[in-house]
Amino acid sequence: MLVILSGVAGAGKDTIRKELIKQLEGAKSIPSYTTRQPRADDIPGETYHFITKEEFEKKIEEGEFYEYDIHHDNYYGTSKKILNESAKNGLVIKDIDVNRNGNLKKHINRYKSCNHFFKSSQRRITRKIGKSSR
Repeated sequence: MLVILSGVAGAGKDTIRKELIKQLEGAKSIPSYTTRQPRADDIPGETYHFITKEEFEKKIEEGEFYEYDIHHDNYYGTSKKILNESAKNGLVIKDIDVNRNGNLKKHINRYKSCNHFFKSSQRRITRKIGKSSR
C-alpha cells in the first residue's frame, strides 16, 4: 500500500510521515532524488538521494522517474524502481510537494493508495511572511 502525504513546504508532511513510520509496524519512507545541495540535517539516502543535474537529466532520458519537477532551480523526482520495490514489500509512506502530487497519482493506479493533502493555516503563512520580511 502507498500513502501519499502532499502539501506545500512547511505544511507538516515530514512530521506526519515520521510519526506514521514510528507507529505503523513495517511502514517505510522512500526519499526523492534531488539535485539540491545537502543541508546539515540531511542524511543521504534517507532524506534524499543527492545527485548531480547531469545524473538527474540522464535518469529523465532513461524514464527512471514516475514524476519530476524543478523547484528553486533544483530537480526533485520519484524513482520508479525504488517505489516499485518498496511497495511490493509493505506499506510505503511518500511525502511529496503539492506540485508533484498530480503527476505521481497519474502513474500509480496499480497500487492501493490513499492521498492526504495538507494546507498551511493562514496564521502559519502570515507568520512565515512576517519572518521573511524582517
